[in-house]
Amino acid sequence: MKNKEFVGLYKTLLVVFFISIVIAIIYSVTFKIQVNNYGYNITSNIVGNILEKHPELEEEIIGCLNNDTKFDLEKYGITKNNLSSLQGYFDDTRGIFTSFYVFLFVGLFVITIVYFLYLVRFYVKLQEVSKYIKDILCNRSVNSFKDYDEGIFSILKNDISKVAIELVRSKENLERDKKYLEETLSDISHQLKTPLTSMYMINDILDNSKLEDVEKHDFLERNRKQLERIEWLVTSLLKLSKLESGTIKLKKETVLVKKLVEDSFAPLRIPYELKGQDFKIEVNDNCKILCDYNWTREAIINILKNAHEHTPEGGMVVVTIDSNPIFTSIAIKDNGRGIAEVDIRHVFERFYRGNSGSKESVGIGLNMAKNVIERENGVIEVDSKEKEGTTFTIKFYKAK
Repeated sequence: MKNKEFVGLYKTLLVVFFISIVIAIIYSVTFKIQVNNYGYNITSNIVGNILEKHPELEEEIIGCLNNDTKFDLEKYGITKNNLSSLQGYFDDTRGIFTSFYVFLFVGLFVITIVYFLYLVRFYVKLQEVSKYIKDILCNRSVNSFKDYDEGIFSILKNDISKVAIELVRSKENLERDKKYLEETLSDISHQLKTPLTSMYMINDILDNSKLEDVEKHDFLERNRKQLERIEWLVTSLLKLSKLESGTIKLKKETVLVKKLVEDSFAPLRIPYELKGQDFKIEVNDNCKILCDYNWTREAIINILKNAHEHTPEGGMVVVTIDSNPIFTSIAIKDNGRGIAEVDIRHVFERFYRGNSGSKESVGIGLNMAKNVIERENGVIEVDSKEKEGTTFTIKFYKAK
């Protein structure tokens, strides 16, 4: 009885019950008055009829009425049985009135008990919902709270269950994102530590040693490459974070595939030539895809860069473009060292390089490429054999 709403409803029911009793009492008093009036009218009629024929008996009759004197009517042949119709009227009326009272009190009592049980059941359900919500807030294990019955209370329980599931899911996502952020920061720290350590060592050598100009130039060149590596890593991570956070909206434009691949290869032309690597494009000149030109070019650059790093001097990289009614594919194949079978499943993971990874590789380019392509309704697949080469296949599905 600590619940204010419950007590309020119970008090309201008691008030209704007592009001009903008062109404019944008023009705009883009114009925009694009507019976008295009825008896008075009968007596008046009898007296009036007698006095009409025997005026001289007026004082005697009135005196008898005031003295409550009883007449012996039996000597005139009038018995109680002769008045059965009038008595029956009063008996029937009294019976009806008694039945009314009985049904009234029994009905009110039954309604009170039923309503009381309903309130108890309702209060128990509310306590169940309250406990479930407290369990959620206290991070306890939350089971399904669904109710397949009909009614507004079942709808409430099902809605609370949906909210609870979403809260648990959101919490799991936050925990996963937190762990992912910790791992990412750890990886970034590791990736930055290597070039920074190298730069510190070079700086100490340049500061404390008497070196020839040629040697100084060589150390300065190494420093420059390390700075370029740091710059590329930071730039790539910023691009990737923008993609994953959804702050960048990819455009949809019709792009000529041959031009896209040629523009992607342009910044890598000199590194390819320095290693004596051959680059070929096998493509239908009129083949087109629907994509964001700049970001798709960024993805292909990363794949071509990966092929360059894992292909030895004098090797070959071939890009083959094909199209069918379902999708347009871009296959980038090299004849490099290939990828070990144990590493294939991890090639698109951030900062993963594997046992056969290039020392030049950071392990972020393929991850970025995968993010871009998947956001453009495409997929990227890899097929590789050790000492035979690797093929990355990009498929852009055509809109219906």
